[in-house]
Amino acid sequence: MQTKHYHPASIFLHWLVFLLFIAAFIAIELKGQFPKGSEPRELCKTVHGVFGQLIFIAMALRLIIRLVYGVPKPSNPKPVFISLAKAMHWLLYALLLIAPIFGVLYFQYGGKEIHFFGLVWPQLLTPNPEMKKTVEGIHEFLGNSLYFLIGIHALAGLWQHYVLKDDTLRRMLNKIKAHA
Repeated sequence: MQTKHYHPASIFLHWLVFLLFIAAFIAIELKGQFPKGSEPRELCKTVHGVFGQLIFIAMALRLIIRLVYGVPKPSNPKPVFISLAKAMHWLLYALLLIAPIFGVLYFQYGGKEIHFFGLVWPQLLTPNPEMKKTVEGIHEFLGNSLYFLIGIHALAGLWQHYVLKDDTLRRMLNKIKAHA
């Protein structure tokens, strides 16, 4: 379904995911400031995990809203830019959904409880140190890939705004309605 502007919930979830990602990044970077096995280090990992779960939920909702309400037609009519933008968005969506899954697998293979606002997930997998290490590597790779892709995404948005002078960024900030 095509629309002239982003649905307000889509805009809200876009920026919410951005803030949650920053919070998850801060939590996992703070982890390195504490000795292995210490309570503050484990707390950082737990907080990082909660933010990851929230990212997953927000992304799932965002995809539902995208499917129900659609997205506006791209401002730049050049097919190459439309193709690159679509590829970037779907890659970001995929990684923002897959990375939290690998985070959950990391905890599960590590035999650690996964907390989510007072609830504890059941242990669905048998703890396995080898799989934990493999899943940890994949999760870290996905996280590092997200840093890179989000940076490109932000630079592309600024390039469109300041160089191409289109309304893409203003639409995502809900500052104007898209041109018809």
